[in-house]
Amino acid sequence: MSSALVREWDPPSPRLADLFRRAVLEFLDHAEELLDAIDTASFEVNRELLELAPGLADPLRAAGRSNVTVWATANLRKPGLPVPANLSPENIDFARDVVRHGFDETILSGFRVGQNLAMQAATDVAFRVTDDHGDLRELLALVSRSIFAYVEETLEGISTMIRAERSQLRDATTAARAEAVALILEGGPISERRATQLLGYEVARAHTAAIVWSDETPPEGALEAAASELARAGGTARPLILPVGRSTLWVWLSGGGHIKDLATKLQHHPLKTLAEVHVALGLSGTGLPGFRRSHQEAAVTQRLARRLPLHSNITSYDHVEVVALASSDEDQAREFVARTLGPLADAPAEVRETLRTYLRQECNLTRTAQVEFAHRNTVATRLERARDLLPQELTGRTLQVALALEVARVIGSAS
Repeated sequence: MSSALVREWDPPSPRLADLFRRAVLEFLDHAEELLDAIDTASFEVNRELLELAPGLADPLRAAGRSNVTVWATANLRKPGLPVPANLSPENIDFARDVVRHGFDETILSGFRVGQNLAMQAATDVAFRVTDDHGDLRELLALVSRSIFAYVEETLEGISTMIRAERSQLRDATTAARAEAVALILEGGPISERRATQLLGYEVARAHTAAIVWSDETPPEGALEAAASELARAGGTARPLILPVGRSTLWVWLSGGGHIKDLATKLQHHPLKTLAEVHVALGLSGTGLPGFRRSHQEAAVTQRLARRLPLHSNITSYDHVEVVALASSDEDQAREFVARTLGPLADAPAEVRETLRTYLRQECNLTRTAQVEFAHRNTVATRLERARDLLPQELTGRTLQVALALEVARVIGSAS
């Protein structure tokens, strides 16, 4: 039921209003006992949270006492009428403290305990101000409606303040992190110690930078889920994640040597959440220079992965490094491939791949067959066909042909 519906009721009769006022005065005469009971009960409900953040005890106590006082005072002035949500300074401060201690609305469960205790106290008071069964029934119904509606309104108001405060804090934290990251990436004057403080992330260790993105608006949480899977694959408990627009995350994974094998791990255990999400990885680096260089490599990898026909949504810089260096001008790179490979550029993929492996294996036919899991005769046949398709002899041009094959593997054939 919405708060607007809960708060709609007719004013009480003069007789019922007088009974309500007398009940409130009686209620206030014993308020200190009730407030002590509310403190004890709400502290017990939130015991684990208060053990983690003892500083929340005083704001919680002040908020509870404010809630009781505001309700009682309002009903002395206008007995039995709806009481607006209590957005007093005590509750505002409480909402801010909750967020700054890293908690959420679950701590408001203590207010429910206070509501029940207040209802019990109000029931006892009602029996003391009248013994008429009809009046007592009406008074208890009105007191119950008043207390429950007031608590619902107040909880809704505090929850809204907590969400707004959390959003502001998150925005402020993101802005501060973005400024620190910008300084690092620009080579600005920031020390490792200061960067670690601002980012909440140890920058002196080894890093692998990643860019997680979607070319369309991703499902809510998809980018964050992918970043979390990256962190688990890299053995990183707390990655640094910086949102960049609605469809991109910049991520840094910090850890030891296992971070360097992240790309290999992902090849064998691809991420589960990546149906619409792509990942570009830089190489591992250490300290601020490694933080900066790995991100720059991830950015280059993303550029190639977005513009060129790669066949995976996880791309590492070491897979495209040669192409990145050789294809700063894509048109020239395609011309180089066409000029160097000739008809081989449009030959079946297994022919080009066999020649690429052969050159990587220092022109050793046996090792090439082992890597290709193919018979020596099959490999020899493919190599002979590749040589026939090359516009010039392979001898003396192995470096150019190898580079052209690497570029062609990423950008495709000249056509």
